[in-house]
Amino acid sequence: MIWTRHVLHKIEWGMLITKVKQIGKKYPLQLLTAAAFFLLIYATYVVMSLRFFMQAGESEPTALYLQFVKMTLLLLGAGVVFSRNKMKRQEYQFFFLNSAIQSVSFVLCVYFFPVLFCFMMLGLLFLPIGFGLFISGVIPSMYWMMVICVTCCVLALYALASWMLIRIGVSHFISKTKEHLLLQTIGFVTLGAFEFFLFQKAAEMMHVWPSGYLVFLVILLCAGWLWLKGLAPCYVNRMFLQLKVEVKAFSYQKIRTDSSFLTQLRQEFVYFTRSAVFKEQGILFLFLVCFTIGLPFVFTPAETGWLYAFIVQFALKEILIMLPLMIGREYHMNHRAIFMLNSSKGAYLLSRILFYYTINLLIYFVYIGLAYVVLGIESEGHVLASLSILLITVMAACVGFVVKISELNKLFVIVMMIAVFSMMDMILLEWLSAHTELLSIAYMAFSAVFFSCIHAAMLKRPIVR
Repeated sequence: MIWTRHVLHKIEWGMLITKVKQIGKKYPLQLLTAAAFFLLIYATYVVMSLRFFMQAGESEPTALYLQFVKMTLLLLGAGVVFSRNKMKRQEYQFFFLNSAIQSVSFVLCVYFFPVLFCFMMLGLLFLPIGFGLFISGVIPSMYWMMVICVTCCVLALYALASWMLIRIGVSHFISKTKEHLLLQTIGFVTLGAFEFFLFQKAAEMMHVWPSGYLVFLVILLCAGWLWLKGLAPCYVNRMFLQLKVEVKAFSYQKIRTDSSFLTQLRQEFVYFTRSAVFKEQGILFLFLVCFTIGLPFVFTPAETGWLYAFIVQFALKEILIMLPLMIGREYHMNHRAIFMLNSSKGAYLLSRILFYYTINLLIYFVYIGLAYVVLGIESEGHVLASLSILLITVMAACVGFVVKISELNKLFVIVMMIAVFSMMDMILLEWLSAHTELLSIAYMAFSAVFFSCIHAAMLKRPIVR
C-alpha cells in the first residue's frame, strides 16, 4: 500500500502539479480565455440539454442507465487509448524495477488520473440530466446510487483489462516491438461493444429482480479485478520490453530524389506514416464515420441534422487543424534531419502544405459524401469549402510554427484555433456572402498571408546551407 501511495503522490500527482504550474506561468491569459470559452460552451450545452430533457418528459430509469453505460464505455475507451503510452516513460520503469509494488497496483496507479478525468467529463455530461430530475421532483434512491457507483468501478476495470488483453494478444501473435494501433483499437472496440451488449441484456433483470442485478454487478466487479490482476504482470512486461527496442539507422539516400520538392514530400510521407498522432486522428475519423452512420437509427431527423452540423463545425474541424499543426512541431523536433536534405524553404514548406491540404480535402469530401449517401444531406459550395480548408490548413501550419506544440497545450491550441477560425469565417461570410468572387479572393489572400509569414519569418537558415 505504501508503494501505491508513493506512485500516486510522488510520480503522478507530482508531475501533474508541475505541468499545471508550468502552463500557468507561461500562458496565464490564454488559460483564462480557454476557461471562459469552456464555461460559455458548457453553459450552452446545459441549457440545450435541459430544455430537450424537459420537453421529452421523464425518461425510463433503465434507458437512462444504459445511456450512462454507453457514454462511460466511450469515454473510458478514448481515455485508455490516448494514454496508452504512459507506462513507456523511463521513470515508471525505474520505479517499478526498484520497488516492491505489485503489477496490478502499478497499472491502476498509472491509469488513475486518466480514468478520473474521464469520470469528471462523464459527470459534466450527465449533470443537466441530474438538474432535470431535480426540477421534476425525482430524487434517485439509494439503490440507484449504489448501482451507478458499482457500475463505474466495473466499467473502469473492464476497460483497462480489455485494452491489456488486446495489446498482449497483438504483441504475442503479430509483433512484440511494433504497435499496431488500428488493429488494437478495432479489437478494443469489439470487446467494448460486447460488454455493452452484456449490460443491456442484464439490465432487464432490474424490472423483475433489482437486488439480483446489484449482486450481478458485484460478481462482475470481483471477476474484473481477478482478470486485471492476472493480465497486469504480462502487460507491464510487454510495455517495458518496447523500451528496449533498438532504433534502426535511417538513410536519407532512400528518400533523396533529383527534385527537392519530391524529396521533402517523401520525407513528410515517411513522418506521416510513422507518427502516432496521425494514427489517432485516423481512429477519430473512423469513429465520426461510425457515429454518423448510426445517427438515423437513434435520433430524429431534426436532431440528426443538428448533430451533423456540430460534427462538421467542430469534430471534423479538429482533424483538419491537427494534421497541418504538426508541420511546425516536426520542424522544431527534427532540425537536423531537415537540414541534412539541404532543400530550399519554398520546397520544404510548399510540399508539406500541399500534402496536408490534399489529405484535408480528402477527409472533408469523403465525410460529406458519406453523409449524403447515409443521411441524404446534400452540401453546396464545394469551391468555397475547398478554399476555406486551404485557409484553415495554412493557418494551422502557421500556429504550429509560432507555438511550440506539446501534449500539454495541444488541446488548448486546437480549441482556440477552432474558436478563432469559426469567428473569422463567420465575419467573412457575413460581409461577403453576397459576392462569391470576393469571398474566394479573401480566403486565398488570407492563406497567402499566413504562408508568407511562415516562409519569411519562421523558416530560417540552415534550411539552405
